[in-house]
Amino acid sequence: MYPSVTVFGLGKSGEAAARRLAALGAKVFVTESKSAQAFAPGLLDELSALGIQLEFGGHTARAIEATELIVVSPGIHLDIPVLEKAKEKNIPLISEIELAFQLLKKPIIAVTGTNGKTTTTTLVGVMLKAAGKKVAVAGNIGSPLAAVDDRDLDYVVAEISSYQLETIKDFKPFVSAILNIQEDHLERHHDMKNYIAQKARIFENQTAGDFLVYNAEDPAVREMIGPARAKKIPFTKEDVSQLGCRPQEIKIPGRHNLENALAAATVASLCNVDPATIASILRTFPGVPHRIEYVAEIDGVLFYNDSKGTNPDSTLVAIETFIGEGMILVLGGRDKGVSLDKLCQAVKRHVKEVVLIGEAAGRFENALRQAGYQNLHRASNFKEMIETAFNLAAPGDLVLLSPACASFDMFNNYEERGETFKQLVREFAQADDKAKS
Repeated sequence: MYPSVTVFGLGKSGEAAARRLAALGAKVFVTESKSAQAFAPGLLDELSALGIQLEFGGHTARAIEATELIVVSPGIHLDIPVLEKAKEKNIPLISEIELAFQLLKKPIIAVTGTNGKTTTTTLVGVMLKAAGKKVAVAGNIGSPLAAVDDRDLDYVVAEISSYQLETIKDFKPFVSAILNIQEDHLERHHDMKNYIAQKARIFENQTAGDFLVYNAEDPAVREMIGPARAKKIPFTKEDVSQLGCRPQEIKIPGRHNLENALAAATVASLCNVDPATIASILRTFPGVPHRIEYVAEIDGVLFYNDSKGTNPDSTLVAIETFIGEGMILVLGGRDKGVSLDKLCQAVKRHVKEVVLIGEAAGRFENALRQAGYQNLHRASNFKEMIETAFNLAAPGDLVLLSPACASFDMFNNYEERGETFKQLVREFAQADDKAKS
């Protein structure tokens, strides 16, 4: 089926694609820009034992010399020279989710949008499982789609990013869901028109027998779904009756989670989950890690991990969740090149102090000072950042890590960033307790 394939990138997606292809009998070559030392030796030995050839330290011409198909991981930019050369040679190029789609047989539920994807995808999975369905939750969350074995499943629920959609071919979910569209990933997509065009690919292969669930209160979403052939199912905050519970009963906090709940409930209903089950899950679901996640209280100061806040709009949601609280906000990471104007105004109105960290610290500082905000502090690493934030806080205040940036300047992903923050906060709490005793 796949005689000779090159996989670009050895992150989670690339590894899953390489393993799956090798299991199918393909001759697999993996090309990775990082050095071999960045990976566990055991992993490399294991892949080599599967017959997978590996290249590290850059994507060379060898990667496309004898290949008949290229599978690109989401983090790989499509304009790198070797891929431009591959396009000239007319070598087919697909994403890991396209590869997975060609192998999966069960219905796929695909969730995209700028913010709320992880929460909504997880909620859909929990609701379906509570209704007795056999489900895998994968994609841009947890396991890559290519790692899913769906032989004993009813549904595959997948979080899907714009990066993953760039190189699909036939990818067609049974249900697609679009939550919202805000500025994000402009360092990759260059402008909003292209970003929206990539998001819209989630429904481009759907037909009249499929469903498109969408946020009817988002103007960009309403406009982008115009060409869709799937049956369009809108949701708005006026539709709270379908939740089976009052909005204030939803356990996860924040107005944005009402929209996420509505999206998940709409999708679950299409899969014949009864209203009582939907309501029960909404009353008990605690949220997902790294999204406005409580970590600890130290001497009356609360710490929250919102490492999933990887763009300004996501951080605005986190700020709005704590309006009225004394807030020490941690911003910075790898810049996405989007506007900071709304974020700066919200910081001016609602944030007591800001601690800046990472590559984007300078740009954020300039933007905040130009907006008239002066309570700015720098930290060179996460340990220093936590100490600085704690010293700025008074009992009753909260420290909120919601960086409004990608994590790749210091970490492999936002999960690693969030886990590091939580671990360091707990160590700080233990040291504080020891100092008192």
